Amino acid sequence: MKTIVVATDYSATANNALQFGASLARAFGAELVLLNVYHPNIHVSNSLAPPDAIDQIVRNNENRLRELALVTAFQYQVQVSGVSKTADTVEALEEYVASRPVDLVVMGMDSSLLEYKLFGNTTTAAIRSLKFPLLVVPNDIRFQGIKRILYACEHSYLSENSQLALLKEITRKFDAKLQILHVETKKEPALAAVGDQILAVDMLLEDVGHTYSVIDNPSVGNGIVQGIKAWNADLLVMVPHKAGFWELFLKGSATREMALRTRVPLLVLPNVN
Repeated sequence: MKTIVVATDYSATANNALQFGASLARAFGAELVLLNVYHPNIHVSNSLAPPDAIDQIVRNNENRLRELALVTAFQYQVQVSGVSKTADTVEALEEYVASRPVDLVVMGMDSSLLEYKLFGNTTTAAIRSLKFPLLVVPNDIRFQGIKRILYACEHSYLSENSQLALLKEITRKFDAKLQILHVETKKEPALAAVGDQILAVDMLLEDVGHTYSVIDNPSVGNGIVQGIKAWNADLLVMVPHKAGFWELFLKGSATREMALRTRVPLLVLPNVN
C-alpha cells in the first residue's frame, strides 16, 4: 500500500478516521493525502459577493488544511499532503482516485446515524458507487492495530478478476488472524455448493493463513453481526455484489441496532481486480 486518501471535513468523525488512516500509513510507509471538499457559503459565493471575499475564504480553508497536514505529518511521521476541492464529496473522491494511483480511501461514519440518514450520507453514497477500496471507520473506534479480520464472503458473487489483494496485504502486514464467514440463509443448504465455494476461496487466499466459519441465520445482517461477535473481529471486510445489498444488510430495526452497536471498521472492496 503506497497511497492512502482520507476524506476530511474537520469534524470529530473525520478526525477519528484520520487517526486510523494515518496509523495505517505509518504501518505501511505510505503517503497520506487529506482530501477536503469545500462548499463556500451560498451568500458569499453568489454573484454579488466581492472576489476578494471569496478568495479569502478559499485561502483560509487551504491554510486550515495545510496546518492539519503538518500536524499529522509530525504526529505520525508520515508524508502528508492536502487537496482541497469544491464539488460533491463522492464525485471529488472518484475524480481524484481516477487521476492517480490510490490504494485506499478512508472515511468516518457517525455512530448516531438513524436509518434514513444512514443511506443518505456521504459515506454510504461512496459505498453505493464504489470503484475503490474504502475503509469506513465508526467515530468511536480508535486504531489499536488489526489482530482479527472477518471476511463476510459470498464467493458466487465475486468477479472472476477479484484477487482480494488489499485484504491479503493487510493480513500479512499486521500478522492478523483471518476468518472467512459464510452466512447460510437456507434451512437446507446445498452442501456441495457450499463445499465448492470454500474450495474456491481457499485457492484465492492460499498464500495467507485463514479459517472458516459457517453461520445459519435467515438474515445476512444478523449472521454477520453474530460472526463479528463470535470471532471478536476488529475489522470486517465485505465485497458488495448487487444493488440493495446494504439495505438488505441493515433491514429491520433490530438488525440496524445490532449493526450500529457492534462497532468495527468496515473495509469495502470493489468487486473488480
